[in-house]
Amino acid sequence: MLDKVREVEMRVAVFLLVTLCACKKQKQVDTSDDAVEFGADSSDDGSTAGDDPSVDDTGSGLPVDTGGAGGDDGEGSGGDDEGGDDDPVEPPPEGFIGSPCGSDDDCEYDGGVCLTEGFPEGHCSVPCDRVCPDADGHPITFCVDGTGLPDPALSGGWCISRCSFGYFPGDGCREDYGCRVEARYAETSTETYACVPGEGTDLSSCQMELAERGVGFEPTIRAIDHPDGRPDKDCEIIEPVWVDTPLFGVDLRYVDSEESSRVLAGCDMAHALADTVEDVGPYGVSTLLHIGTYNCRMISGSESLSQHSFANAIDIYGFEFDDGHRWTLVDDWEHETTEPVSEGARFLYDASRRWYDDYIWNIILTPNFNDAHDNHFHVDLTPDYHDLSITSGRFYGPAPYRD
Repeated sequence: MLDKVREVEMRVAVFLLVTLCACKKQKQVDTSDDAVEFGADSSDDGSTAGDDPSVDDTGSGLPVDTGGAGGDDGEGSGGDDEGGDDDPVEPPPEGFIGSPCGSDDDCEYDGGVCLTEGFPEGHCSVPCDRVCPDADGHPITFCVDGTGLPDPALSGGWCISRCSFGYFPGDGCREDYGCRVEARYAETSTETYACVPGEGTDLSSCQMELAERGVGFEPTIRAIDHPDGRPDKDCEIIEPVWVDTPLFGVDLRYVDSEESSRVLAGCDMAHALADTVEDVGPYGVSTLLHIGTYNCRMISGSESLSQHSFANAIDIYGFEFDDGHRWTLVDDWEHETTEPVSEGARFLYDASRRWYDDYIWNIILTPNFNDAHDNHFHVDLTPDYHDLSITSGRFYGPAPYRD
C-alpha cells in the first residue's frame, strides 16, 4: 500500500513539473524592420556625416572626456548596467522630450507638445530650428524634420531623444520605439541614432552585443576627419559609441579631471574596454584613470595614423581602489623587470600581462617601451599584431610604431 502511495505522489510531482515547464515562455526579441520615420533621410550603412559637438552635444548633465588623446567635446549620458530578467524594469524618464505622455501638461517644460497619433504611449516634443534642449536625467535630444506630423506646430523641426543604452538597456529606446538613423532638420548631412515609433533598429551586431553585455552607451555617427595638414589621411571610427560611466561599476575618468566622463570608442574598442574593467574590477578597482581615447593624429615621425585616430586605443594612467589608495604607472611601475617587488608594481604588471595573454588588446606598450610612455599603458587593437617574439620583457607585442 505504501508503495502505491509513493507511486501516485511521484506521478503527481512529474505532472506538475511538466506543466510548469510548459507554462514558461521564452522572451522574444522583435527584429522586424518596421520603424516609422518622419521626414528623415535614414540610411542603414552609417556612412554619414557626424554630430556637431560644438552645438548640442553638451549632454544631459554628465561630463565628457575632454583631454589628452581622447579630447573631444561630446555628449553626456547616464544610466545603470542592464539587470537580469528577474530585475524590475525601470520606468522610462518622464516629463521631457521623448517621454511618454497623455496630454501637453505631461511635457513639463516650455513649449512642450504631446504627440499621440501614431506614437505609442504618447511622445513629448517641442518645435526646433536645428538643435533641442537637454535635461539632466534624460537622454540627449535631436532635431529632425517634422514634415507629415499631425501637429502643425511641429511641421518644421521637432525634437526626439537619441538612443541610449544607459537609459534603455534592452533596445536603446522606449518600448515600441526603434533606434534608427535620423537626419538633422535643415542639415541633412548630419545624422545620428534616435528613437522613433516602430520596432526596427539600425544598430550593428557589434553594438547589439555590447548592449547584451549590459554596457551603457550611446551609438553615434562621426564624420571622417583628417590630421592637421594631412587631408590625404582619413580618421574614421568604425561603429562609434559613447561608453557611459560607470562601466560595470568602475568609473572612467580623465586623469586631470575631477569628474568621471564617458569616452568615445569604436565598438570593438568598447568591448575591449569592458573586458579590461571586468578584469580589474574584482581587485577592488573603483576608477580607471586614462589620458584619452580618440585623437585624429599621425604617429610622430611617421607616415602612419595612430590607432587613436580610429578610437581603437586608450592610454591608461592607473587605477583608484575602493579603499582610497591608487596605483599609477608614473608612481608605481618598476622598470626593466618582469618580477616587480612592490604591491602596486605587481598589480600593474600582472594586469597588463593578463590583458595581453587573454587577447583583450593586441598591442600593450608599457613604460619600459620609451620615455613617452613613462606615465601610461598604451593599449590598442592594431590588426594582425599579437606576437611575443621580441618582447624581452620591455613591452607586449611587436610595436609597429613609437606612439
